[in-house]
Amino acid sequence: MKIDQLTEGLKQAFFAEGHRLVFWYDPSKDFETEIDNLSLSDVTVLNMEGKSQLGIKLKMELEDKEGKYLLYFPSEEPDVEDDWLLDIKLYSRCFFADRISIIFNDLGLHQQSMRAHLADRDKFLGSKGRLSHLKKWLSPDANEQVIDLAMMTVLAKAEEADINHILFAIAFQAAEDDLGLESIPPIIDDFLKFNLQRSFVEQLQLHFGYQPSDDELNGDAAFNFGRFMIRLLVTGFCENLGDIPDWAASQVLPSIHAQASVRALNSRWRDSSRYYTAFDKISGWVSDSLNIREKITSFSLDSLAPVATFEAVEAQIIISMAETIPTAHLHELKGFADIVGQRLDNYWASRHKDDDTRKKYRIIYDALDASIRLFTLRKTHEEGFHYPSCDALYMAYESELYQFDTAYRHYHLASQVAHIDLLKKLDGEVEQCYSHWFIDNLAKNWGDRVSNEHRLEDWCLSGIALQHQFYKQSVKPLIDHTQKKRVMVIISDAFRYEAAVELEQRVNEKRYSKATLSSQLGVVPSYTTLGMASLLPHNTLDYKGDTDDVLVDGLSSQGIAQRNKILQAYGGIAITAETLRDWSRDEGRLALKDQHLIYVYHNVVDAIGDVGATENRTFKAVSDAINELAELVRKAQMHFNTSSVIVTADHGFLFQQSKLDDADRTSLAEKPTNYIKSKKRYVIGQMLPEPKDALYGSTKITAGTVSDTKFWVPKGANRFHFVGGARFVHGGIMPQEIVVPVLTVKALRGENAIARTKSKVGVISAKPGLKMVNNIQSFDFLQTDSVDDRKLAMTAVVGIYDGQTLVSSEEVITFDSTSDSMTERVKKVRLSLQGSNFNRNNDYFLVIKDKDLETEIERYKVTIDLAFTDDFF
Repeated sequence: MKIDQLTEGLKQAFFAEGHRLVFWYDPSKDFETEIDNLSLSDVTVLNMEGKSQLGIKLKMELEDKEGKYLLYFPSEEPDVEDDWLLDIKLYSRCFFADRISIIFNDLGLHQQSMRAHLADRDKFLGSKGRLSHLKKWLSPDANEQVIDLAMMTVLAKAEEADINHILFAIAFQAAEDDLGLESIPPIIDDFLKFNLQRSFVEQLQLHFGYQPSDDELNGDAAFNFGRFMIRLLVTGFCENLGDIPDWAASQVLPSIHAQASVRALNSRWRDSSRYYTAFDKISGWVSDSLNIREKITSFSLDSLAPVATFEAVEAQIIISMAETIPTAHLHELKGFADIVGQRLDNYWASRHKDDDTRKKYRIIYDALDASIRLFTLRKTHEEGFHYPSCDALYMAYESELYQFDTAYRHYHLASQVAHIDLLKKLDGEVEQCYSHWFIDNLAKNWGDRVSNEHRLEDWCLSGIALQHQFYKQSVKPLIDHTQKKRVMVIISDAFRYEAAVELEQRVNEKRYSKATLSSQLGVVPSYTTLGMASLLPHNTLDYKGDTDDVLVDGLSSQGIAQRNKILQAYGGIAITAETLRDWSRDEGRLALKDQHLIYVYHNVVDAIGDVGATENRTFKAVSDAINELAELVRKAQMHFNTSSVIVTADHGFLFQQSKLDDADRTSLAEKPTNYIKSKKRYVIGQMLPEPKDALYGSTKITAGTVSDTKFWVPKGANRFHFVGGARFVHGGIMPQEIVVPVLTVKALRGENAIARTKSKVGVISAKPGLKMVNNIQSFDFLQTDSVDDRKLAMTAVVGIYDGQTLVSSEEVITFDSTSDSMTERVKKVRLSLQGSNFNRNNDYFLVIKDKDLETEIERYKVTIDLAFTDDFF
């Protein structure tokens, strides 16, 4: 033993621990020659060989009560009855200089009885690296259990010195090495080698009620990791399920404390950013070994909804919902929507993890959620549509019926990305609901109203602006009102009304702008050339002879260059969306320095949908258009000082995912010969005769043209032909084509912007005086506000703490209710206590945190008074 080690050990006793008197017995006299070389300032070193112990006692207790003394005895420690200095020794410190004692001192331990325990762990202590790491996890008053936990933590390289993190680390190693359930993880081998396995399995007994075999306890066989994992996960599964199936009875840990502790452990394991991938893999092993996929087919959807243990449950829930949604009643659909929200808060589809597995299930649930909304709408309008007038049906589409189109779009957008067989049957049901029920019923009611009211002879609706008067009604008042402030018009080809609703929501998420959506009655035929021309400022619109060129005040309106000429007469310019997007802040400000009216032309939806080879990507194009338009609006207002931005379109579109058949085609008895343009949804010509099987009108009435240019459009949603792709079409008079959005976005500054600052809804305990009398108990939480344009949803994480230590499961729940009823904004959360050592007189706290920000929102004192206890042994 080196002199510096001796010195450091003695300094620990005198100065770190604060002892005045230290006794050192050295019967082998190994260090007798070293005591004179000790460098201990302010400490008197006495070799007690041959000295009067009574004299020394008097000196230290009467003559020098403050001095520090090291009493070195080159002899055995005397028996108690022969020890003259026993009373002094009882309030002093004994020092030992053998290897274990030096380690004991180096670890800063105080309880002398731990020296013997360390001696039993001598093999572990043989590594300087292990000793160095061990110090991190030990406090001076550490006992045998704490020391062994610390040693296991070092061997497992765990993040914390507790049984939970040790298990996580073992599981992580098993998963990383792809060991399966039957192999022994190397960490377990280390426990056995270093005489720690008994302590390990006793910890499992203490916390989880695990019943080890005698061989595991005695170290005659390695701990059966696979067996424990099966019991752990099956117990968690049954606790979530609220039942113990016959096949699980032999696997479930029997204690109520164990079940609560297992639930809490699994909750923490799944929530760990480091270890959760191991949970995925090991739960898969357990699931395969027990054939969980087959065993859960008999369980109801409601019983499986809270279960997070096995990925196979996710597939079963998806299958059950996909099969049931199309025929479900309204109250069942509401329950399905709640389950989708629950699953998105749960593990396998968690919004707070972004790996491929979680993304996959989120997309599938997006599809299910959209189908639920679609079939809920259908149930709400079970008898079809029977609006009394065009005006009433137009307003109904603008306020509600557009949601059919949105739900259908969202479903197929998600379903195509998910691309899984589980949704194939639902794909067909969704198609039947939308294309063959909604579109057919809407087309019949709308077509009847248009025909009965002769609307193509007087193309207007009460209180609805006309598209060909867009500049006069929507743009010019802004220019006149704002004087020199800049107004930008973004025209997105085929951007229909339902997508504009989503864009409005996106823009209004930002506090620097306020978007307001209205609509205008589109021109007919609802196609690009006529629609684009009608949006420009003009006095007259006219067709140029027998060509498809609509003249604006006598000028061609085809292309950016021609539109720029038209706008120059009104002090404006025309640019493409690509130009606006690519400008830097300085480039844009320079280019727009003297401009007060800018028309921006954006083409994403029509560019994809109107081509047969790419029309199947229409809904992806709509999603891209929303993203791009939101960014263009932001850039115009934030970078280029644009006070007002209007987003509109030339027309909308019809689209169905399935292929069309002969019933969707209007075969014309007489083919047009003198037409200007003939497309799937319209035919235009100066001298067209009235058809027998289609609607007939004049652009003079429907678009305000000077010329009496005639058109045919098919009835309902039919097409004249299918050449070049027929799933994406426009040109007719269906609401999806002619309810044209006008989204006006005002820039906000200063107090106006501050006033629009959004905040998350509040979440509080619904009841005062919280008390927990069971290991697993539900708590009610109230969402204090409804989600609206000023209040955002809150994803909260809830748990019970003893000081800074979490003593329960942590549960995640999203509060996103839009209801005005407080009772409908209450949600239940089940919390599980880990362990059973709770004192009713201690202060525990239920803490609510913002999951995204990881900040505390509320805390409530909780009394834990477990009414019943059960033993593990």
